[in-house]
Amino acid sequence: MQLIGRNLSPFVRRTAIVLNLLDLKYEQVGLSTADDMAEIAKHNPIVRVPAMILDDGEALLDSNAIIDHLLEVADPDNRLLPASGAERRAVLRLAAIGHGIMEKAVSSSYERNRRPKEKVFDGWVNQVEDQVKGGLAALNAAAAQAKGGEWLCGDHPTLADVNAAVAHDFTQIVAPYIMKDDPYPALTALAQRGNAMPAFGDTAFKPG
Repeated sequence: MQLIGRNLSPFVRRTAIVLNLLDLKYEQVGLSTADDMAEIAKHNPIVRVPAMILDDGEALLDSNAIIDHLLEVADPDNRLLPASGAERRAVLRLAAIGHGIMEKAVSSSYERNRRPKEKVFDGWVNQVEDQVKGGLAALNAAAAQAKGGEWLCGDHPTLADVNAAVAHDFTQIVAPYIMKDDPYPALTALAQRGNAMPAFGDTAFKPG
């Protein structure tokens, strides 16, 4: 299998972490939507990452679709996402908050960094960054109240922890002013626990 995209993208990185947690072998092709549009378009007509090329040549698009497939074929014990009931809903709820943080942090970064300064819409930036802060605060509260103490939904990492750690780390990269003075200490500790595991830490974005 090939994973298309760089781990600077939080959506690529969360997919890579899931692959690692499921102990699946894959090759990562570090294409960037900023520099490699033509190559990415060969796999995804709307030029987004991640894409995953299966061994038979089939292309899966979007991290949600890719992870859904990976769980179907490689997580028979439902460790990353419980099969049903309140436990499943709890993981999906927190995972959705983490995913939303990623989306809003990307939006803020694009507005700040892709537009000429005189065309940046400060009102929009403030709105999406407030949404990022709201999501981070919710995950921080969940981490502080986690019954097991280490992970959000039990005694091992789930999709909720994957998304929470990636959302934390991505915000730190693109909006470090939001993370100044560590306003979300329980979430920071959760991200650090995740990154101490090779499945997480080996995917950390390394510039250059």
